[in-house]
Amino acid sequence: MKKVVKLLIIAVLTVAAVLGLVACGGNSADAGEKGIICRKFKNNDFYTVVGYGAEDGVDSLDISAAVKAKYGDTAIVGRIRTGAFDGNKTLKHVIVSDKAGDGVDLTIDAGAFKNMRALEEITLPFVGANRYSDADMNGSAPASGNDLKAVNDKRSIGYIFGTEESDAASKITLTYGDVSGQTADFYIPVALIKINIVAEEEINIPMYAFCGLTRIEEITLSGNVKAIGRSAFKGMNKLSKVNIPASVEIIYDNAFEGTENLKVFGDNGFKIDENSNLTEIREGAFKETRLTSFDISGTQVKVIGDYCFYNSALKTFIFSAAIESVGAYAFAGSKNLSVIEPSCTIGVNAFAGTDLMA
Repeated sequence: MKKVVKLLIIAVLTVAAVLGLVACGGNSADAGEKGIICRKFKNNDFYTVVGYGAEDGVDSLDISAAVKAKYGDTAIVGRIRTGAFDGNKTLKHVIVSDKAGDGVDLTIDAGAFKNMRALEEITLPFVGANRYSDADMNGSAPASGNDLKAVNDKRSIGYIFGTEESDAASKITLTYGDVSGQTADFYIPVALIKINIVAEEEINIPMYAFCGLTRIEEITLSGNVKAIGRSAFKGMNKLSKVNIPASVEIIYDNAFEGTENLKVFGDNGFKIDENSNLTEIREGAFKETRLTSFDISGTQVKVIGDYCFYNSALKTFIFSAAIESVGAYAFAGSKNLSVIEPSCTIGVNAFAGTDLMA
């Protein structure tokens, strides 16, 4: 009887193992396996990236393309697991995509790209864990689940690099909210200087997405980005190049405040793409920046918020034809600014301390 029971237990465990996990190509995360390594779990119609074996001569990896090449053209990446690229010493550029209309929402786990020693550039479809996030506070956002939009550390760029100390990473304390204590220590690869966000699905750049990230020099945004979040780029001391896609409608409060190295307006600095849908630039968005010129004539900007360009290095500013209001102290303290005041509602002391008031 005991022997029969034992055999039944073994049989049940074997069936459970077969049903619970189907390994891609039969070899999931075997030591020494080269290239992308995946698993496909029961009830999932997508592949989970669980590892990567360094390949000779390969320093750039398009994850989706690699998965399709190895597991078939219909293979879709739905998750990149914690530690999937842990300790990689060869990849300089990693490309992650979330294809619109494939029926799968990609999730990137905490620390999926931790301890990457050579990573100089990363291309992502969103910032943080998934594409669901708000650009500003949303008190009605769900508290859990895929549609989680409230402010949390999952919305920070640091989330995908993780909190595990590494000699190949720089410890950065990133803010992710307005309440005291809403910070997290992340370890960002020391070689990383460029981040690209390519959004096929509609996204926002979350609140505080890159706030305080001091090593990044260039960020490119493209695709269906609807808004730049509050304080998203605040305090990025080395950021010298960033673009605003035509799809962006609002730049929220303090979005670029204190980006001291952002000095050039145009192709080699801060660029607004042609046919822009931008309609509003909120309070303090470019406060204390070093941009010397700014041109919104090719946009639909109606509102410039209070303190928007306060104490900036602006010398020239070109308004849009759609402008309706300029907020209080919007350009105050920008002592070298010399522009023609727009024909619209102008807030108190909007141009205080500029050449216009000399």
